[in-house]
Amino acid sequence: MSSKKGGRPFLMGVLAGTIYGLWAVYANWGHDLLHVARAASAQFALSFCSTSFLTLVIELILRRGRSVPNLVFAATGPHAAMVTLFTTVHWLSGTPNVLKTITPSALIGLLFSIAYVLKRSHGPREERGPAPAAAARGFVEPPAHEVARGS
Repeated sequence: MSSKKGGRPFLMGVLAGTIYGLWAVYANWGHDLLHVARAASAQFALSFCSTSFLTLVIELILRRGRSVPNLVFAATGPHAAMVTLFTTVHWLSGTPNVLKTITPSALIGLLFSIAYVLKRSHGPREERGPAPAAAARGFVEPPAHEVARGS
């Protein structure tokens, strides 16, 4: 795995955390600074972690098979668990407007989950074999009439 691929989940987590952390600031702006900061930091942490974790769980479910019930479960099960977690963490941290805070990330997360599962429902590209012409190009045997140097 290259460092670019390894850094992609981290960067996506930072992006998601920043966007949804700022949304939490907006959703709770009318409250005191302590509650706004708690809501923003909770949403940042949840969005950062869930971006990578949601994808990992979907992949694990898809490894079990790609039947219609399994695809539906892969698209909705992990997402439902995340929404439950988000609701609980915000409630425990004292976020004043829990539903307003999590609704954008919940809706976008559901759309992401569905799109991701639909894209992956045909299997990963890595599992497909190379085209016959591409495999043949990988090894070129020198013509038999050439003599190696030093002979």
